[in-house]
Amino acid sequence: MGRLSDELRYPWGAVLAGVAGGVSWGAAAVFTAGAPALELGIGIGFGVYVLRIGVGALAGSGRAPDPPPPARPRYGTPAFEMLKRADAATRSLEDMARQAGSVTATDLAVQRAAEQARAVLLDMQRLGGQSAAVLAALSRVDSPGLDAEAAELQLAASQAATDASAQQSSQAARDRLAVRDRLQRAGHALDGRLQASALGLEGLVARVAELSATANAVGEVDPTAQDLAQLTADLDGLRMGLAEVEQVARKALGAAG
Repeated sequence: MGRLSDELRYPWGAVLAGVAGGVSWGAAAVFTAGAPALELGIGIGFGVYVLRIGVGALAGSGRAPDPPPPARPRYGTPAFEMLKRADAATRSLEDMARQAGSVTATDLAVQRAAEQARAVLLDMQRLGGQSAAVLAALSRVDSPGLDAEAAELQLAASQAATDASAQQSSQAARDRLAVRDRLQRAGHALDGRLQASALGLEGLVARVAELSATANAVGEVDPTAQDLAQLTADLDGLRMGLAEVEQVARKALGAAG
């Protein structure tokens, strides 16, 4: 259905149908006169339009569907709170970018910072989805008393070294503990990186506001090029940190799958 609606919005389909109808009308008018030529042109144009929509919809039916949006962290979790703060910081930067002109180096730096901050926020939202997935996996792996149960099975296995069932039970418990520990480490890393990124964006808002105020106060004189370049360097650092911790989360989720 989505592909069909795309084809209906496609403007050149109607143009193509109009051209085909007009040509058909003109050709028919040479041999006929009056309404029949007009009706023939309209009929051919409509037929071409319907054919164009049908072929386009069928051709696109095999296209891979768009990836689903990242899952949203649960309300009240650290990931949820950090994403909320990062979103507010990004909106502040975008407001400053809209208020800036397009003449000075400071104006251009503010606009670039706002664009990059939006990219950082998108990365954070994806990691927020990873955080939600890690919590969901932990709820399936962890349970009250898991450590005590694993210790008991380990003791039983050591006392019955020749009992294959005891050894297998102990190994299964240890494997489950290992998965849980990896997920917990990944969850802590994700939350820590999301917090650092949110604080980084909030700090960026303060620096951009300070640079803009300084430039305005001295008559549109730009800060040093080094100060402006630092904005981009800081944002690049945030994105690199997010990419690194995302790999940690992916490995942990792969082990839990």
